[in-house]
Amino acid sequence: MKHRRRRLFPAQHLVRIIALPVLLCLAAPLLPGIAFAHGNLPPLPEPGEPYAVTRARLEAQGLWHPSRSQGRTPPPNPQVGDTWDWYVWDLSGMPVATLKPCTVRGMGDHCYVVVDDDEWTVGMDQADVDRIVDRFDNHSAGNWPDQGIWDLNTFHFGDPPNPLDGLDRIFLFYYRFNIPADGYFWVFDQYPDGSTPPWSSNECDVIYMAVDGGQPAGDYMLAVTAHEFQHMIHFARDENEDSWVDEGLSELAMWLYGHPDAISSFNTQPDNSLVAWNGTWSDYIKVYLWTLYLYEQYGGQPMIWALIHNPLNGMAGYLDTLTDMHYTVAMEDVFRDWSVANFLDDTGVPDGQYGYAGDALPPFSPWRTHGSYPAGSSSSVQNWAGEYVRLVDMAGAPSVTFNGADARDFRVSLMALDPVRPTLVRFMELDESNDGSLVFAEALGYEEVILTVANVYPSAAATYSYAVDMIPTDAPAGAALLPRLAAYPNPFNPRTRLDFSLAAPGAVRLSVHDARGREVALLRSASFAAGTHQVAWQPAGLASGIYLARLEVDGRLHDTTKLVLVK
Repeated sequence: MKHRRRRLFPAQHLVRIIALPVLLCLAAPLLPGIAFAHGNLPPLPEPGEPYAVTRARLEAQGLWHPSRSQGRTPPPNPQVGDTWDWYVWDLSGMPVATLKPCTVRGMGDHCYVVVDDDEWTVGMDQADVDRIVDRFDNHSAGNWPDQGIWDLNTFHFGDPPNPLDGLDRIFLFYYRFNIPADGYFWVFDQYPDGSTPPWSSNECDVIYMAVDGGQPAGDYMLAVTAHEFQHMIHFARDENEDSWVDEGLSELAMWLYGHPDAISSFNTQPDNSLVAWNGTWSDYIKVYLWTLYLYEQYGGQPMIWALIHNPLNGMAGYLDTLTDMHYTVAMEDVFRDWSVANFLDDTGVPDGQYGYAGDALPPFSPWRTHGSYPAGSSSSVQNWAGEYVRLVDMAGAPSVTFNGADARDFRVSLMALDPVRPTLVRFMELDESNDGSLVFAEALGYEEVILTVANVYPSAAATYSYAVDMIPTDAPAGAALLPRLAAYPNPFNPRTRLDFSLAAPGAVRLSVHDARGREVALLRSASFAAGTHQVAWQPAGLASGIYLARLEVDGRLHDTTKLVLVK
């Protein structure tokens, strides 16, 4: 089933579990047990055959066209002020459609704004309509302020379906939902009215938006408009896409507009299968982060466009898309890197795959923390999910042994974190029985180590156990002269000084990068003697913001530090 559902309020408000289990469902089993804040929505009928089959049958019967005989579909050339009867859906139980007069209150290059007459000057006014038209056609709140929702969505995802109304614009229809939801795309509007009993159709490309929240023209609701518009486009490209993929792309549409959902819930419960969709807030966030990560790491718009036009679904669609784009990757390893990136969110760690440029993540919660050794435990983790174990107060180098269920598939990573030392990421090699061990000698003296366990088995949860001990190791001579990087002053304007120390002579490359990871200045690339060194930096032509200084020694990243330029 296609579940295209949205919450009523942004994440900073009280979290509510919501769903519209019938909206956009098509020839797939219903997900049970999804609840509104005020009750359960009952199971509902669906189209009995795939969309293409229904369309071919109706076309053969000469019925694939709007009848227009009852005045309940758009006229051939709608204009502002035109009124006709629309099916308005009451979704508080089994959806029931009521015919109500609704009027076109605004029209742009790519949209009509239609408002339930009962809500005019009550839930919406002309200022709301004007802003909606402007933001749909011309402007957005994020990285592309001179592009509207239409341009951002059609550029990244494709064109809307347009099977019935023959109009170049889509309809944005506003009414009072009286349920905790923001908007939806109703798949039955893609069929002629009466062709899929008992469901009625407005016979046009329409997105339904709520006025209940009081800010229908606010940036959050406009981002939801982008979310639902992606669902409409995706339906035209791949009607039976897995819900988690479809919802992830709609979450990306919100990010493209410039108002993504605030990240919460998933970071405190990361053992949540990426490929299972239950419509919870955590589900929205996990698929948002996955889609944004793939967007940033694997080609941006071309990858997204290819994915949405790929006939394969789910993880198979991702793999086929990346393979077609000549990436030689295993999805299991991509998922491993994503699990590490969610905890680290640090693009400064080589080779930039362990963080996000487009959003800042809150801390992710480990399920267990150990501070005395030897230590160990056992757990289970969902398929295509991961969890974290934290090791602190380490009097030596951690030695970790892992034992996973033989019939499953794991990826195990270790991260060494410290306020003054470079972050390290290492992978544990596992045998065919999912057993392995690693002595993390490089983590000696670090503040903490994070063990990441990812279950990449495609279809079931998996159990595992681990054991941790510390191997005492004497610190080598000169350990105090580890390559370290610091900036004084920081924040700064107009000049700062970068200090670092070397335990031995080495080839140093000192560079500065912006928040997207792009190099903006190369300060030194030369051989340096052992000892302490200072390099001044006075940026020219750079805006205020956060930058990252990177210290590489003999071709390896040794330390980074954050720089804050304030003008």
